[in-house]
Amino acid sequence: MLATHQDAERRYESFREMARDAILKELHYTDRNNIRLSNICQKALMQAKLWDEDPNRRVDWPWDSGYQDYSYRNPKRFELATWYGNTLAGLSLGRPSYAGTRLRLEFIESRPSSCPLRGRIVPITISVAELYANVIGADELRIIDPIDEKLIEYYSSFGYTYSKAASEKNHKHYLVKAIS
Repeated sequence: MLATHQDAERRYESFREMARDAILKELHYTDRNNIRLSNICQKALMQAKLWDEDPNRRVDWPWDSGYQDYSYRNPKRFELATWYGNTLAGLSLGRPSYAGTRLRLEFIESRPSSCPLRGRIVPITISVAELYANVIGADELRIIDPIDEKLIEYYSSFGYTYSKAASEKNHKHYLVKAIS
């Protein structure tokens, strides 16, 4: 790994950590002391591997193998592991556009069954991602490829707008929100 790559990794991890810590302090849940926000570590990847066999899982992205390549190629990435006690409740990944003006949130997944933070993974993830986008100077956040209409409607409730133009052939569809 080149020194410049390592420098970028360290610098952007400090931005990710700052965003996670700031949002964690703002959470108003009564069980906030049980919630922990972190980077994606080996422990998280091991727990996410167990999701592969869960019949309630709606996606099939391989966190254990996919994360390694994704994180290496994207040192400026957004990443978040959301924990409830010692239980992994959610994972998310994204990356800035090449110009750095947009943050793409490409993966958001919660524990498929018995999620202790059911209904709270997306609000927490979006809050951390929006702050991270602001810190790195991005002016919009995009949620890439929502899996169905129900999710499009749900993300819209957070102020995101579905981009119909993006749904044309050969383009990813997404929701977008300006970040101030």
